[in-house]
Amino acid sequence: MNIAGKLKAFGELVTNIFRKPVTVKETFGFVAENFRWLPRRDADKCTGCGACNERCSSGATCITDVNGERTISIDGLRCIFCGRCADVCPENALDLTIENTPPAPGVDPALRVSLSRGSEEPGPTVDSTLRLQKCIVCGEVMPVTGKHLDIIKERMLVNLKPDTVVIVEKDMERYLRTCISCRRKYSLEWDTHPRKFI
Repeated sequence: MNIAGKLKAFGELVTNIFRKPVTVKETFGFVAENFRWLPRRDADKCTGCGACNERCSSGATCITDVNGERTISIDGLRCIFCGRCADVCPENALDLTIENTPPAPGVDPALRVSLSRGSEEPGPTVDSTLRLQKCIVCGEVMPVTGKHLDIIKERMLVNLKPDTVVIVEKDMERYLRTCISCRRKYSLEWDTHPRKFI
């Protein structure tokens, strides 16, 4: 930059110091009256399938299997309110609220709105806990909830021909609720193997 350019920039700097601030109204976009809030999970609809965890882009959703129970948590401090979890949920058990919900007891209401800016509200999470399925033969805890297996069975049977449903329904109940090693051991004995239909 030459000397004339530097003098011009310095002159503008000095004159801007004595000017009042100017607020320009933008002609595009909008400011939402309410912010989208944490996803709310309908515990009656949730099957613990884990689709929300797979789809979460910020790592806010966490699935923990401990002592025969699956806990699905959404960490409010990590959630970016993108709504991907709600979009992918096959049971429509998740929904991002937009209403002005009250904060947790003992939490300053100002903190609730500033969650996305990294507030220090202690543990704003949304949790659901479901029982994991145990193998009906050996008792091993399987990495799937019984509620999810019920939905799988129901949806598969709906898409079959009525005469096939009678055969498959009996096999499915036993097949779905046994672990992989027990399936391998007993599928021929129980006659639940798919080769019988060939």
